[in-house]
Amino acid sequence: MKIIKFKPDIRLVQLIIALSLFGLAASIWPDLKPFWLMSVMALFLFSLFDLWLVYRTPPPVIKRTLSSSLSVGVMKEIKLSIKNHDKKNIVVDVFDHFPEHAEVKGLPRRLLLDENEVAQLTYYLKPLKRGLLKLVQTECLVTSAFSLWRYKHLLPVVDQVRVYPNYAPVIEYALLATENHLSMMGILKHRRRGQGMEFHQLREFRDGDSIRQIDWKASSRMHKMIAREYQDERDQQIIVMMDCGHRMLAQDGDLSHFDYSLNALLLLAYVALRQGDSVGVSTFSHEDQRWVKPVKGVANINALLNGIFDLQPGSAAPDYSSGARDLILRQRKRSLVLILTNLRDDDCDDLKSAVHLLKKYHKVVVASLQEQAVIDRLESPVVNLQDALTVASTHAYQAKRDLLVKQLRNNGINTLDVLPQDLALSLTNTYLDLKASGQI
Repeated sequence: MKIIKFKPDIRLVQLIIALSLFGLAASIWPDLKPFWLMSVMALFLFSLFDLWLVYRTPPPVIKRTLSSSLSVGVMKEIKLSIKNHDKKNIVVDVFDHFPEHAEVKGLPRRLLLDENEVAQLTYYLKPLKRGLLKLVQTECLVTSAFSLWRYKHLLPVVDQVRVYPNYAPVIEYALLATENHLSMMGILKHRRRGQGMEFHQLREFRDGDSIRQIDWKASSRMHKMIAREYQDERDQQIIVMMDCGHRMLAQDGDLSHFDYSLNALLLLAYVALRQGDSVGVSTFSHEDQRWVKPVKGVANINALLNGIFDLQPGSAAPDYSSGARDLILRQRKRSLVLILTNLRDDDCDDLKSAVHLLKKYHKVVVASLQEQAVIDRLESPVVNLQDALTVASTHAYQAKRDLLVKQLRNNGINTLDVLPQDLALSLTNTYLDLKASGQI
């Protein structure tokens, strides 16, 4: 449905002000009154005529062109095509209505369109929240023929696009994903020549090979030393357990801890899928619990993304035991389970119980996100009593949290305790270390 709203343009306001001043003069000099009345009538009729022309002016036709997907926090180009169907030139101000959780650069824009002219307008949109982003209408302010009125068209131009986590680090990894360049991103891949979990091939014995690699039967047949070469075991399964509780709402910079976790998951998944392993996701501490079955192959990373791109943390407290029980029912095959969370000292009993349960079936790693605000407070200077009390309480909080991390490590649980921006690389390196050591 077309909605039109009118408002006077600046020229009409200026004419009304001029007539008001003319009327003031006519009140002082009565001889001017007839001319003032004629001027008022003329402006009234002329403005009505200009307003009548509005109804004969068709609205411009607008089409929007945008990418099939967007990334949170990344500016993306959006194009608008505006066509003038009127038989005269028009001046139009265009503004594309965007959701609350987005930023726009390059709007509004003013265009002068000739008869039947099609103009292209480009602006940039940055989503600030994952999920479905809906663009439902575009607003056009068109100046009337004699520039006395401006009329607004709210045109239904509906588009819906998915906003995914920021996958720029994955693209960067793809460009550098050779063994000579992995270290440029901080991803350490340990090479173990000729050693691994699965038999790969037979080859001639080389200097530096272990005697245990020698295949004596093959060496006897070939009359030269033959060694077995192994490769890392493939087709293993990686399950990421994501805490969707209220703590993951904590903000560090532009992103929440949950968004940092999603970015880390994305990089880890890309690396693991390239290694021939499968990656799945299980969420807990949320009403909308998700289970994305493990997928294999880099081409299937979109299936993983589509299962979690709109997931948002809720207000519930973390429930590790419930998440562990659900995962055991869903995932029977032994896997590497990575728990992404934000630990507190009051999690001790529940987390230990959940980890103990998971250890019976899977290899478990706990990755906890530190809060930059806590680190900054510990490093801030103490200048008064209030600062001293705040820093002392922060030290007590941090000591309890560090104790929980230490207890997990003493129980043989691989535990990461890192800042959000370091999570992606730490998690990926931990996966590669465990795979290289044959622990998964």
